[in-house]
Amino acid sequence: MTGKHPGPAMADLNTMSPAARSAAMRGGMEGWGFVGGLPGQICYQEQADSKSRRRCNCGCGRRATHRGMANGVCLKMGCELSVRRWVKASNA
Repeated sequence: MTGKHPGPAMADLNTMSPAARSAAMRGGMEGWGFVGGLPGQICYQEQADSKSRRRCNCGCGRRATHRGMANGVCLKMGCELSVRRWVKASNA
């Protein structure tokens, strides 16, 4: 044993959603699932669980049906429109 930590296991690309796989291929897999929101990381959206009761905070009052993700980490939840706007602004 060398005394060094082996680091996190590499995420399996076959189990990722198409949006997550695209972001991983464009932005890299370094720190995937552990660190999100750093400059240069690709932001994307995924659907939230249908059982979620959280409400969107954009003012529409609807359920938060989508998650704003970066590097495999959820950073935002909201309605589809608010998350799409967030992704567009983050990747600009």
